Amino acid sequence: MSTDPSFALQSLIARLEQHLAVVSQSRGAAESSVDAAFGVLADAFEDYEDALYDQYSELLPFTIPSDEQ
Repeated sequence: MSTDPSFALQSLIARLEQHLAVVSQSRGAAESSVDAAFGVLADAFEDYEDALYDQYSELLPFTIPSDEQ
């Protein structure tokens, strides 16, 4: 069963807001809460992109940066 793109979008927006709240109250990018918020945001982005692809065969014009080379 695939996720409804509208639901996935709302989840992504909520994770963006959560990420902003964490970043704005952190003392730097190395703080573990910033890393955790980034991970949750990246997962929500991927869920949204998967939902778009499943429903409409469309992808987003963005990629999530990774430490893997």
